[in-house]
Amino acid sequence: MVNLPDGYRAAVEPPVTSDGFLDGDFVMDSQAFLCWLADYYRDDIVSLRLIIRMMGMQKPGGTVHATQVRLAELLRVRQSQISRSLKEAGRIGLVARIKPGIYQLHPRLSLKGGRVPVEPRPGMRAQGTLKVDQLSLLDAIADNLELPEVFRELRKLPDPAKKPLREDKARAQTRRARETKDGTS
Repeated sequence: MVNLPDGYRAAVEPPVTSDGFLDGDFVMDSQAFLCWLADYYRDDIVSLRLIIRMMGMQKPGGTVHATQVRLAELLRVRQSQISRSLKEAGRIGLVARIKPGIYQLHPRLSLKGGRVPVEPRPGMRAQGTLKVDQLSLLDAIADNLELPEVFRELRKLPDPAKKPLREDKARAQTRRARETKDGTS
C-alpha cells in the first residue's frame, strides 16, 4: 500500500510491449532494434544517423516534425542524401511520410510514449491529454489505410547480412577488385 498526498492519484500498469518481434518482448527504443540498425546500415552512415536522429526527435506517438531540408541541416549532409535515406527506410517499413514535414516512426521499433494534448470538445472544461502507448498506436496504424502497406504490416525486419551494398559502394568494390586482379592500384 502506498499513501499519496491529498489530491494525488496513481495507477499501476504493466510495461507496454510488442511481443514476437525482435528478441521477443521489448519496450520502446529497443536495444535489439539499435543493434539491427548498426548491422543493416553498416555501409550507410547517413541513413543510420538519420534514423537515430529521428528517434531522438520524435514526439509522443512516434511522429517527427521536420522537413528534409531541416534534417539535412541537422546532419550536415545534402538534402538528396536525406531523401534517399527516407525512401529506403520507407521501402522497408521503418518510417512513413504522413505529409510534408511529418514522418511516423514504426512503433514496433521505437516509440516515445507519453501524453499528448487533446483539443477541448464541447462540454470539456479544459484541454486534456491522452496517453499514447505502443499497443494502441499499433492498432491505430493497422486501421489507417493511408499508410503504406509495408509500414502497416511490418512483422520482420530484413536480414542485414542479405542487404546488398549501396550502388555506389558496390561499384567501388567492383573497381577495387578489378584493379587488384589487373595488378594496378
